[in-house]
Amino acid sequence: MTYDVIIVGARCAGATLGAYLARAGVRTLMVEAMSAFSDNPMSTHFLQPPGMVILDELGIGDAVRAVTPAAPSLRFGVEGHYACVTQPLPRAGCCPRRVTLDPLLQRAAIAAGAELRDRTRVVDLVRNGERVTGVVVEGPAGRETLHSKWVVGADGRHSTIARLTGVEEYLKVPMSRSAFWHYRTQPDLWRTDDRYTGFQAHIDYLGTGIRAAFRCDSDTMVMVSLVPNDEAQEWKGDLMDRSVAYLSECPVMPPLLAASEPITRVRSLVKADFFYRRPVGPGFALVGDAGTFKDFATGMGIASAMIAARQLSKAILDGRESAFLRYWRERDVESLPLYFDSLRLGETGVNDAFFKLLAENLEHSPALCAKLAAVSARTLSPLDAFTTGELLRMVIPAVLRGRFDVLPAFLKTGRKIAGYKREVAYRERLLRELDPQPEPPSAIPGRPDEARGF
Repeated sequence: MTYDVIIVGARCAGATLGAYLARAGVRTLMVEAMSAFSDNPMSTHFLQPPGMVILDELGIGDAVRAVTPAAPSLRFGVEGHYACVTQPLPRAGCCPRRVTLDPLLQRAAIAAGAELRDRTRVVDLVRNGERVTGVVVEGPAGRETLHSKWVVGADGRHSTIARLTGVEEYLKVPMSRSAFWHYRTQPDLWRTDDRYTGFQAHIDYLGTGIRAAFRCDSDTMVMVSLVPNDEAQEWKGDLMDRSVAYLSECPVMPPLLAASEPITRVRSLVKADFFYRRPVGPGFALVGDAGTFKDFATGMGIASAMIAARQLSKAILDGRESAFLRYWRERDVESLPLYFDSLRLGETGVNDAFFKLLAENLEHSPALCAKLAAVSARTLSPLDAFTTGELLRMVIPAVLRGRFDVLPAFLKTGRKIAGYKREVAYRERLLRELDPQPEPPSAIPGRPDEARGF
């Protein structure tokens, strides 16, 4: 059987891509290893505002909002200093569990005309020379060979398509923290207690750890502990007791814990790498975590996957090699500042003297907090969030008051961000160097006799 596009993985990246392609008339098959409409428990799930925009484009934004409290205010704490980052409704972020979000995305793709085969795994690729022309799958009906003009790996950080195509990785960084999270009933405190009604999500940097709580769909909440790897090695035995004790060190958490009950076991991610992979090649492409996996500290992953899926759909509809190269370069330029910011905010050494000083200033400056909101909305690069002048107006008075440890921490952060900017500038140059000359467009969705590109 032949399709225009076979998408391996039908979750937030794959199902989003499937919906966009099917809407455009592309004959699309989504292959999903798990059962259709099921949970994806090993995933974070906060949706930043740009992700909500895509859900609205796909017609399921209101369905998510109907069961999930919007999060127009996220509270950010560092060593007892608290600031709120606010987003306007209706595009404010939401935190639907994947058991809610993924089925909505899959149904949207199916309603648009995409086909979904669940409980089906890719075991090999079909090739014509160097070009990928299909997949070999194993499912309920046994082994089958499926042909297509394009194969897309949307199958996560352990992508089978990435492994079988042998794409190279770059900007790879090992994870310095381990993540532990579980779900609980959502206490009435979120709705009735003045200490909690002003925000729907809370992230706290305290000592070497990061602790977070988010209101989720269907009257649930998720509580997260991000623990330095060396400390996480001691987390043996009852992970729930460990998690509750760790979370309770944050002043915000004990009342939430006392007024709720756990509804899942503690899940964990204790070893991983963050990376980029080349996302295009002869007859194939990668999207979502298969193509780039960033630190979860900033909660940018799902929105990034959806944005990349929308961009890849445009490249597939175009069909030219230059369109796929542009997808690659634009993905890097758009996401690298967020990737670097997530690395910085997730690393174990982030909570230094300068970071604490920044938090103190955010606590008393709605204007500075508005810049963080613009970063979440992706209208401002996190690498340009604060001007040198703004930062010096924080640092110089602190040093004059005797806080001498602020200066070396500030300079260290500056050097790091300067390095990030050099890498982004390099990727921007690669994007500018792409061939600007027009080429005849592909006939997809008119389904040409020969696939174009690569």
